[in-house]
Amino acid sequence: MALSGMLSFFNLRNIEFSILSPEDIFALKAATIKIKAKNKYFFEAFLLRVKLLNSETIIPYLKGEGIFNIVLAFPKRGKYAIKELTVSSYFPFYFFKKQRNIQLKYEVTVLPFPLKCDILSLIADGKTKTESNISQGKAYEGELTGVRSYNQGDSLKYIHWKATAKTSEIKTKEFAPPAGNPVIINLNDFTGSTEEKISRATYALIVLSKAENPVGLKLGDEVYKPETGQSHLRRMLYALAVYQQE
Repeated sequence: MALSGMLSFFNLRNIEFSILSPEDIFALKAATIKIKAKNKYFFEAFLLRVKLLNSETIIPYLKGEGIFNIVLAFPKRGKYAIKELTVSSYFPFYFFKKQRNIQLKYEVTVLPFPLKCDILSLIADGKTKTESNISQGKAYEGELTGVRSYNQGDSLKYIHWKATAKTSEIKTKEFAPPAGNPVIINLNDFTGSTEEKISRATYALIVLSKAENPVGLKLGDEVYKPETGQSHLRRMLYALAVYQQE
């Protein structure tokens, strides 16, 4: 029994754990979190049980380092602080259970659950979007059509550096409009509780973005102008994830 206790102790003491940045995580949907385990001892480690929040996974064997998956489901949107990981082992004879609590400093933002809704009214002809400042013939992420002088408020990432160097005046790229009419999503476009509106807005943003329709978001006093692209969609979804109604 003493030997079993000593082996369990050495099976745990020299292992480091870290969490790798996950893909986008949505509330109420199973998400796979990747955990990196590194065994600093020259002996192999066996039968490690790793617990993160309310989920567990088994690492049957570890020599050197490896990456293992653990599946989590978060009940609601928002930021979650993961402060601790628990690793335990009954190895080798199941007489003793040794356990370590490993402190972590990791925060994950959980996006709202996308609740299916009808979006036809959002893209219907004739619906005025007074919040949009996009002019006819200008857009982002479309086909490059020319170069113009920089205007206050233009995104710095679209500065045309070659033309700027030639003219000594800041120039920015001009793009043809993407397909589809620009749409700005507002929580008041939807019915239900605040959480249901946020979930329906999430669904609408995802569907319109996949269709490459320029889409924006009005959230309180904050307005995201209609654009296309995955990075733009992610910014809006993260804003919805942490939104607190005043």
